[in-house]
Amino acid sequence: MRDINGRARMALGICAALAGAGMPGVAAAWTPERPVELVAPVQAGGGLDQALRAVEQIWREHHLVGVPMAVVNKPGGGQSLAATYIYQAKGDAHRVLLMSSTLISNPITGRSKLRYTDFTVLGQLYTEYMAVSVNSASPFKTGKDIVARMKQAPDSLAVAVGSALGATSHLGIAIPLKLAGVDIRRMKSVVFPGAGSITNVLGGHVDVATGALTAAAPYWRSGQLRILAVTSPERLGGEYADIPTWREQGIEGVVSNWRFLIAPPGLSSEQIAFWNDVMRRTVQLPEWKQQVDKNQWVNHYIPNSEAGLYLEKQEQQQREILTDLGLVK
Repeated sequence: MRDINGRARMALGICAALAGAGMPGVAAAWTPERPVELVAPVQAGGGLDQALRAVEQIWREHHLVGVPMAVVNKPGGGQSLAATYIYQAKGDAHRVLLMSSTLISNPITGRSKLRYTDFTVLGQLYTEYMAVSVNSASPFKTGKDIVARMKQAPDSLAVAVGSALGATSHLGIAIPLKLAGVDIRRMKSVVFPGAGSITNVLGGHVDVATGALTAAAPYWRSGQLRILAVTSPERLGGEYADIPTWREQGIEGVVSNWRFLIAPPGLSSEQIAFWNDVMRRTVQLPEWKQQVDKNQWVNHYIPNSEAGLYLEKQEQQQREILTDLGLVK
């Protein structure tokens, strides 16, 4: 018995020595070594900025990252400037970007040469739905009213579509209108950075705004905006329960706006594993679930291992609708 135990201790000692010497396949877990930048591709106050600041607070309070963090705003180019900023930091796991579907649409529309495959895609943190809004003084009362007008004259209304043509906010109205029989290629789409879509519909400079429900919600609560439709498959809960979906207005307009965390190319498997673990733990926290409920998000975590196949399908779908919009370059 003494001999067996002695050999066991010797074997354990050899394994420990090999691990310390860098034996292939045996690596110490990576953790951040300096402050982390959480990059928002929009101006301060935009939907992605607000979400990222909530994420930063949760990570800090639960000590999930272990180093100081700062939200850094890199707006411009339909989120392509932020993507370029991340891409240029190859191998640096201390920068992460919360990205929307412009990650897919920008290279299709020619706004960027960078595809999702050029980054380290860490995974999806959550997804949310789009809302179509008008000024409360507008004569339009329902989504069907917008459809009726635009069937007659697709370019008769100015539609604020968010930070970039082809972004999910744009698709959030283009897809329902197409399915309702509107010639979406003739739609008068106007781009505004940050929260400009809401600001300009409030100011009467455009007729309709489309974008994340969370961006429209404060002005809807105050009575300044009327939300005509949301792109969810069924009515949302809580305070949003009275807002109709496109589907119940006879139009199959279900569109979700996924939110992925991406990092520079060239991250190691240990670095990817660290961020995946942070995301996995985040979506299980009560504080995160409160944010999800508050904003009517969908708490749908997709890890790095499943992200590639998901985004490949998204790319195929977006290319089809962007072709209909005449935006493919």
